[in-house]
Amino acid sequence: MAYSPGISVRIYGEGLDQTTKDFLNVSSAKTRRRAMMVGSAHALDAIKKYYSKAGRFLWLKKWGPTHGPGRKPTQWWRGPANGWSQMAPTSKKAEFINKAIGFAHKVTGGKITPKRKKMLTIPVTPQAHGLTARTFSKTIAPLFRVKNALVMSTADGGIKPVFALKKSVTQAPWKNALPSERVFMPPFEKALMDTMIDDLEGHAQKWGI
Repeated sequence: MAYSPGISVRIYGEGLDQTTKDFLNVSSAKTRRRAMMVGSAHALDAIKKYYSKAGRFLWLKKWGPTHGPGRKPTQWWRGPANGWSQMAPTSKKAEFINKAIGFAHKVTGGKITPKRKKMLTIPVTPQAHGLTARTFSKTIAPLFRVKNALVMSTADGGIKPVFALKKSVTQAPWKNALPSERVFMPPFEKALMDTMIDDLEGHAQKWGI
């Protein structure tokens, strides 16, 4: 099994337990392909359930500056939860891919730099969570720049930072962004074995064994 940015999850026959590998080795190519297809469907279902069960709580960082009164939850978590698709399995490999926006970076971490602007706008208040600076300025309060921040005026005549302006940020990989093998390997291997045994029993009946 291997993870690679994209983001994809791959299951190889070499990573199976010995009994399952022995069954694969003595099965026909047709049976192996069918078994991998059925096993892949069960593994994909387990992966989707991992994300749907956790929901947005998998992605919460409660100690961040955007947590607190005024924060509105976004639906971003639905991308990783619903974005998984199954590639055509072979007799030796199963693969699943997710191209949800921002998901690969959550998995791998790394440096983020602006693509069309000179600076990144990083929300630093709960009301700015999930909003662009333009949207915030149009729908909540006008923003203006003070040094390396976009701020808003307050009722008492002061100012309040809303977005920090940065040339880049580096983020660590998000904990549990991908499920462990314990989530999808058991249903994968069980479905694999069940399919191969069913095919073997079907041949035995056909041959009168």
